[in-house]
Amino acid sequence: MRLNTFLALAASLCLASGQEDALDKRAPKSCGIKGNRILQSYFSTSQPSYAVPAQCGALCASKPLCQSYAVEEGTCRLYLLPVNKILTNSMGGNNVFYDKACSTSNDMCQVIGFRLTSPAIFTSGALADNNFKGCSQLCKNTISCRSFSIELATGGKCRLYNKALTKDFTPDMKSLNIYWDINCPRDVGEEGPTLGSSASTTAVPTLTTEEAATFPPPETPTPLVTDSPPYIPSGPQVEPDDDDIFISTYTYEQFELPTVVAAGSPPVTTGIAQPTAIPTAPCMVQPGPQAQFSVLNENFIPMVSRTSSIGPMLQPTKAPAAGDPLLSPATLVLPGFYLQQPAGVTDAYDMVYAGSSTPQFVAMTNTGNIVLVGASTGTKFVNNRVTSIFNVDCFGVISISQGGNKYTWNTDGDTSKLVKAANPPNNMKALPKNIPEVQEALKHRRRNKELAERLLAKRSYSDGPAPKCPASPPALVARTKQGYQLGEGNFCESLSEYWSISPFDFEGSCAVQSLCYDQCENYGWQSCNGIFGTMMILSCLDAFESWWEVIPAVACAAQAGYFTGVAATRKGRDLFYKAQGAMCRCFCSSPPDTCVFSNGDFYCADIHGGDDANCGNCGRQCGPNSKCRKGECGCPIDQCGKTCLDFRNNPNNCGKCGNVCDPAYCLDGRCYKPQPGDCIPEQAVTNNNFAIRNPSFVNWTMAAYPGCTLNDNIKFSATNYVANGNRDPAVLVEMSNLPGQGCEAAVVQKQVKMCPGLKYELTFAMGYVNKVGDSQVVSNADCTVRWLTGTPGSWNANDNFQSSDSYNIGISNPNYKTFGPWKLHVAEGEPGVTKVKKNLFVDLTAVIHCGNANGGAGRFVIRDVQMQPVGSVKRDATIDAGKIVWERDSAPTNMTQELEPYVPAQKTGDVLITSYAAKAAKRQEA
Repeated sequence: MRLNTFLALAASLCLASGQEDALDKRAPKSCGIKGNRILQSYFSTSQPSYAVPAQCGALCASKPLCQSYAVEEGTCRLYLLPVNKILTNSMGGNNVFYDKACSTSNDMCQVIGFRLTSPAIFTSGALADNNFKGCSQLCKNTISCRSFSIELATGGKCRLYNKALTKDFTPDMKSLNIYWDINCPRDVGEEGPTLGSSASTTAVPTLTTEEAATFPPPETPTPLVTDSPPYIPSGPQVEPDDDDIFISTYTYEQFELPTVVAAGSPPVTTGIAQPTAIPTAPCMVQPGPQAQFSVLNENFIPMVSRTSSIGPMLQPTKAPAAGDPLLSPATLVLPGFYLQQPAGVTDAYDMVYAGSSTPQFVAMTNTGNIVLVGASTGTKFVNNRVTSIFNVDCFGVISISQGGNKYTWNTDGDTSKLVKAANPPNNMKALPKNIPEVQEALKHRRRNKELAERLLAKRSYSDGPAPKCPASPPALVARTKQGYQLGEGNFCESLSEYWSISPFDFEGSCAVQSLCYDQCENYGWQSCNGIFGTMMILSCLDAFESWWEVIPAVACAAQAGYFTGVAATRKGRDLFYKAQGAMCRCFCSSPPDTCVFSNGDFYCADIHGGDDANCGNCGRQCGPNSKCRKGECGCPIDQCGKTCLDFRNNPNNCGKCGNVCDPAYCLDGRCYKPQPGDCIPEQAVTNNNFAIRNPSFVNWTMAAYPGCTLNDNIKFSATNYVANGNRDPAVLVEMSNLPGQGCEAAVVQKQVKMCPGLKYELTFAMGYVNKVGDSQVVSNADCTVRWLTGTPGSWNANDNFQSSDSYNIGISNPNYKTFGPWKLHVAEGEPGVTKVKKNLFVDLTAVIHCGNANGGAGRFVIRDVQMQPVGSVKRDATIDAGKIVWERDSAPTNMTQELEPYVPAQKTGDVLITSYAAKAAKRQEA
């Protein structure tokens, strides 16, 4: 140890006397050498900023005695000898040592201490300057400034120096000043926790000037003279039931397009001014314990409780612990106050501190000091204290008066006092806990990622406390007018009496607010105020990051909240309407055209639509029996040139212009040739010999009743029947493998025409068959055929249809002959009878049954079905036709197959030859 002391003393004597030759100049500089020292440092500091090697090197460079330095376990140490003199190779170590020449910078940044010889060349007491950003900018704007400092105290000072810190700076953690050289960044070391922040998830929108509303030049509307498009029928033409009635009642209408009744006038293109009858805007502060507010001093620093008093919030002199609420200025819960009016007092309020278990009243002593007392004194001094001295205007400015004297509320450091003044600046403000404008988003000055999400929505044009447009006519929208004027609602410029007290610069926020107030189509008053507050709070959080900037950060956020609140009062709303009046006018949106009545009231219309009262112009009325079409007066239905008509019934323009009908009848847009006269009697059964039979029997359908199956037990085939020396076409009916009860089928011709009032006789031929070609076949059953005017649900039912007798053919009646006649007539309204025009139609049905031959077969042909008119029906005058009621039996339909065209199992041209051989041997079916 004695050797070490001697070496250090010798080194110091050499350096002090300037004899640098005492050092070994031949040794190279040593930078970043690991090892362990054999000498003690002559100076050390544990400031986090000096734990950075470059900072420690700058400190060494500023000290003439320092020859080397090291950062050892977070402590910067300076040595009197170079590295090669203080390290030993025999002792290991992880500390890193540097010679003085290794220093890379002479700047010292974010260091705490004091200056020995350099006085400040400029001192600023402004709150906005007592932080890194403000003081640094002030230094850069001052030509001779080389370094600066801020003071860790409420009401502290920013000081500028004309010398760098290397000239005379001494570190000292007890100091309340932090220093930087001019080119320093804000932070170089870990100096404790930073202020809480969170990036906004919803960016403040980029606002641009909207284009002015333009309108096409007005056109003089003219009558519509174009042809209507062709009529397109929706379905097939439905012919009249009675052409005689159709001809006798056929009419159509056409006329010339009527002239316009009133010409009208073009729509308004200058728009409608903003509304004048609007709700009263709220004031920032209301009396009562539910309307709490924070008190802000002239620098917007919140006032907090002291022992029996209140004063400005204090700047911490050392780093708060992690999680301390002070580190989150935007969400810091500030002390609350409220106004209470004492009994019998009408012109002043008590200010009550709400931060204690029992109410505490803010009082002034007879010497002007501020104290807290337990009860109201009214407007006079009691025990040298008076409480009922406060008033707050609509914009949160606090004024104080007592006994005819006015006072200003001043703060100095951590103290505050009331001083008489003839014209007090009223520099204390009330910041509501719940600003009406931003509600929950700014409660407790919350960071505005919530604000942006909550308030950037578009507002209604006619709702809320500041509607952009009148409520009548409805659906008005604001649009940029021609000749607009930007910037008439700039908050900073128009409210300079409030903005001049601002310790912070929010010019960028004011520019966004002004442009937002200028918006016509988007964003309302409340939305813009929210954006304004968002911009100010975000700028505060961008400006302050370190714990030693807590008070400026809190004050900045408080000021942002306060001015957002002022913007939400009538001050801000008047500015909003001033900007809107210079920028915007209201126009109709749906309908789109803005019109005006003769009495001056506005209304909305669609002059280019189908409004008969505003066709092509406001108030232009089409003539009687005409219709507005796309802003032009035209015909009510269809139009050819100037002629009005209806394409559905006009014979000269049937379906489209120029389509002339001959004869001159138009029905549903298509020419129609009526067929007048009575029903023409005729033989109504078609394909009555079943001769047209490929690929199916034309106009005939076949089906089987339950119990037997078509094409299995029952077959229908085309045949030529040989009898009496002739070979005639017919249908062969074959029912084989007969069950005990037999088989049944139906042969139907639908829509057989019959004339009302006529008698008909039905005849038909049947022939027994036991020979097909040259082969004999079994035919040992008895069959019956019964004709009806409809198809019954079961083979042995009538279902209220007219029915013939049953005609027999088969083993018991092996003949070929004509059967009938069955005499019948039908009338409209009977079951199975349908009427088309003057004709009646029935579904002529033959029900066939073969039986009495279990396992056997029945075979026969049917042909020459005739239904001939034979005379008129005689009407009995004693019967009241109106009393005849036709009813259908409620028999179930049990047919297993729908009636479908029947296709015989044969090739084209392959027709069976059938006949009856009298001596054919009888045999059972296999």
